[in-house]
Amino acid sequence: MAQKLFLLSISLTFILYTGSFASENDTPIVNWLLLGPVETQLPIYHDQKNVRNESFTLEKLLSYEAADITGWVPENGATVRWSGSSILQWSSMQADTVELSPENEEKPANAWAAFYLDSDRFSKASLTISSHHPFVIYVNGHNAGTKQESESGDSDPGSHTEEIVLTQGKHLVLVRTLYNPEINASWSLSGTVSVNGKGIVSQSLNPERFLDLETLSNQPQLGSLAISADGSLAAMRISFPAPPEGTGDSWLEIRETASGNLLREYKGGMDFGSLQWAPEGRKFTYTESSDGKTSLWLADLETGSQLRLLKNVSDFGSYRWSPDGSFILYAVSERPDSDDSGVRLLNDLEERRPWHFTRSFLYKVNVPEGTTQRLTAGLLTTSLHDISPDGSTLLYSRSHTDYSVRPYSVSEYQLLNIETLERDSLFSVPFGGSGRFSPDGNTILFTGGPSMFGETGTSVPDGMVANDYDTQAYLYDIQSGDIRPISREFDPAIDQAMWGGDSNTIFMITTDQSYRNLYRYDVRQNQYTKINAQTEVLAQVDISKDGRTAIYSGTGISQPVQAYSIDLRRGRSTLLRDPGSDYFKHVAFGEEKTWTFTTSEGRHIDGYVYYPPDFDPGKSYPVIANYYGGTFPVNRAFGGRYPKELYAAKGYIVYVMQPSGATGYGQEFSALHVNDWGIIVADEIIEGVNQFLDAHPYADRERVGAIGASYGGFMTMLLMTRTDIFAAGVSHAGISNIASYWGEGFWGFQYSAYATANSFPWNREDIYVGQSPLYAADRVTTPLLFLTGMQDTNVPPGESLQMYTALKLLGKETAFIAVDEQDHHILDYNKYKLWKASILSWFDKHLKGEPDWWEHKYGE
Repeated sequence: MAQKLFLLSISLTFILYTGSFASENDTPIVNWLLLGPVETQLPIYHDQKNVRNESFTLEKLLSYEAADITGWVPENGATVRWSGSSILQWSSMQADTVELSPENEEKPANAWAAFYLDSDRFSKASLTISSHHPFVIYVNGHNAGTKQESESGDSDPGSHTEEIVLTQGKHLVLVRTLYNPEINASWSLSGTVSVNGKGIVSQSLNPERFLDLETLSNQPQLGSLAISADGSLAAMRISFPAPPEGTGDSWLEIRETASGNLLREYKGGMDFGSLQWAPEGRKFTYTESSDGKTSLWLADLETGSQLRLLKNVSDFGSYRWSPDGSFILYAVSERPDSDDSGVRLLNDLEERRPWHFTRSFLYKVNVPEGTTQRLTAGLLTTSLHDISPDGSTLLYSRSHTDYSVRPYSVSEYQLLNIETLERDSLFSVPFGGSGRFSPDGNTILFTGGPSMFGETGTSVPDGMVANDYDTQAYLYDIQSGDIRPISREFDPAIDQAMWGGDSNTIFMITTDQSYRNLYRYDVRQNQYTKINAQTEVLAQVDISKDGRTAIYSGTGISQPVQAYSIDLRRGRSTLLRDPGSDYFKHVAFGEEKTWTFTTSEGRHIDGYVYYPPDFDPGKSYPVIANYYGGTFPVNRAFGGRYPKELYAAKGYIVYVMQPSGATGYGQEFSALHVNDWGIIVADEIIEGVNQFLDAHPYADRERVGAIGASYGGFMTMLLMTRTDIFAAGVSHAGISNIASYWGEGFWGFQYSAYATANSFPWNREDIYVGQSPLYAADRVTTPLLFLTGMQDTNVPPGESLQMYTALKLLGKETAFIAVDEQDHHILDYNKYKLWKASILSWFDKHLKGEPDWWEHKYGE
């Protein structure tokens, strides 16, 4: 009896081994971890036939899980709570055959045996477990096979063999054995492993390991942060994805910001969507959705009561509390009648987008009465920005198409008196942004690109066009209409801005080189002060009404997500939640170092390096160069779609660079992105990789890979036409023909309004043809892997298919991975793992000379 089992677990060896298997000979398992035995019983009436005309036999106890083994990490001395005061403890044993002793030889019993197999590369192996008694084998938590039969003591023990596939790294083998009191046979267990191929598989009892794909895919998530108005409480959502579909447990926690102590926990599948604290008291609102309809609830922590404010609203969008808590504004979408003819006229370029004609309008619900009023209607969406401090006025915007100006739309900003519905127009601009009222109601804080108010916010040399993805901050005087740019000479880009407790203090979440940092801005002093957080890349920040306390979540290099509160006056942070503390307890990470270089043009290029956890400077390592090359830097966030920690755990040195054009380094630097399309950046990446290799003798010049996605995927293709320094390239959702992307991608022409300002296929052949990789495909000499979601509306799949077609016809080494039913980002739980395994196995094939994993998945 044998089955195939493919295990996606990517990691490296970490500990000293107690045994190695490198041949096809059966090598016995000699080290075991044991848990139990624990007495069990057959259920009453087990001998009666059920509706299937079957009795409940002892062997069927194997299909009934006596314990949830999810999350078990066996090690010597670790404990498992069983029932009441009963606590089981793992213990180690060294023997070819494990002898177990039931407490009562006349009753059934469960016991568990475990060990770890560590493979130095992708390997195939045969695992055999033998016993007179029934057992189940689990490998990395997956049921790998079952032996249900029992053999008498005068017979040889029965066996079960599994043909298993081990990716590089450590794998847990867990055997649940069931004692059968009806046979006269010793309760023993033995096992062997034989390896097919070049891999070395070692056995150990130590759970310490490097990061692997399963661990990364199932890591705990923390989000939906919200702080109470008085700053004393923090709400957050915790979730744990889990196989087989990535759905697991998710719940809401309310914690005290001063101590991190848990005040309340809501589990059991309750849907706390879009949670917001009320402006006063310990109350919060949340949404509950089902079948496209949404209800809005108000929960009171003091009384325990819940009040439904809105019931079953179709197409409900976002909502916002009024400052005094007397009403809530919310948005509802409207759609036109469907047209099933299959033939339609496109009047505007944006009409290709299925949602283009969906419009959103504003409503008001009174609290606690639940009475409602519609505030806006018409042809255009009304987007709410803010409500004035006295609750009398709202700031909103509407946008309409205008192909005569970049970026082909104009946004009009207006004030609306909520009582009289009288409007007051502020201004109209082509480059829009968002706005927030100051606490005194006299000023609006706007964030938008450098060109939002013409030249007022730009700070670039003559002849350069500002990069309007480099978001700036402005103060707009409502009475006079005067505009004061406050970040023009401030290098970080403004991701989000919010007022503090007074009209002199603004807090800004920024893209600050490869970090995401929080700054305080003093309006009167025109001074920025960085607030030191305990994370490198902020994910969410929420600030109390008085501006004294904030909560934030974030990650960093080798730092999974955590949540903190911070006293904004003293700058002191308190840990609120670290959901990965136990989860990553046994995972070892490598070091990280900053590494920068100066180009031949004199530009300073930032970068950083990930090292394998077992890095030895005396050895030689393959290198992966990672970049975006577009308008944003590759930040230091943990994991993500392109997890550098995972690449390092696989034994690669990972060099991340931030070429010219990225935001977070000042406007002059970011403006280099405009009309570049690799003219500058390609040379910088090539020069940077060469300088990196020169400066790091342990980085193998013959084994360098390149990876990028979206604009970075374009850069991978372009680089392959310009240099042969790479041994392998990976392009996800890359652009091969700038003109076809410009015309076909849902946002192509609008992105180009920023990135290719005033340049078109008819007036800049040097960009649209000269910088398009497709027209230089014959120069590619490097094996190139293409990956794309086949429903990608941002960069259509045809961009990858065009270049793949060219390389195939040219006889070049290439491969194409099509991910069905996925858009620009691969978000499906299982498809993400297969997509990521494809990238890793491609690099293993070409940078390590280990093609087995790739060939196992896709053949030769």
